[in-house]
Amino acid sequence: MHLCIDIGNTRTKIGVFRYLPQKPDTPSGLVEMWAIKEPLEIENLRTILRKYPISHCLLSSVTHHPPLLTDYLEQYTNLIELNHLTPLPIINKYSTPQTLGKDRLAAVVGGNHLYPFYDLLVIDAGTCIKYDFLDKTGTYWGGSISPGIQMRFKALHTFTDKLPLVAPQPNAPLTGNTTESAILSGVINGVFAEVQGIIDQYKAQNNDLLVIMTGGDAILFESRLKCRIFAQPNLVLYGLHKILIHNVNQSL
Repeated sequence: MHLCIDIGNTRTKIGVFRYLPQKPDTPSGLVEMWAIKEPLEIENLRTILRKYPISHCLLSSVTHHPPLLTDYLEQYTNLIELNHLTPLPIINKYSTPQTLGKDRLAAVVGGNHLYPFYDLLVIDAGTCIKYDFLDKTGTYWGGSISPGIQMRFKALHTFTDKLPLVAPQPNAPLTGNTTESAILSGVINGVFAEVQGIIDQYKAQNNDLLVIMTGGDAILFESRLKCRIFAQPNLVLYGLHKILIHNVNQSL
């Protein structure tokens, strides 16, 4: 079995996958998944390794993590740490691959695996909102990054003297009649307009574009956008598993 770990800015997602060596090109489904808000600890990993016979592990981290975690995984699994030199099942045309967020890379790999031979716009709505484009040949070209919903609320509060910190809500009036509702309107309606505008621009260039959304805030967009959205909450984990399989296959 395979273990994939995605250490993000605000939480860690862990997935255990089944792997069939007699069908090395066919990853099977996600067996179990955990989302952890507190820092990942060795005890978390020890519990998983006691429950499942893990042979290979792929670790992806966009932040710093204790070296002891890496040491532990290297001791008990065949560990790969995702970096810009890791072989990929897609073509990466990003000009500075060493600066590319590993979660962005895994998301487009996951999208390409689930929806091959399509032009894809992958939108990850989390701490930041990340837009990434991969064409139908499996070539990744890059994308854009903007502040996430929580970050926008916090920025208004942090960088002003009097604006309050407002909690996000899925619906907001167009015209706010209090400071709180005006902030809510500006952030929520503004971010929806931004996402729809980016989608429209990509659709103008790619007629058969598929839009995939993932990330903690993805659910807020599903009913508000004027196009069909494919929601994939575990897209990054699926992408990490596809990368892991690609590397395992190369070593066979």
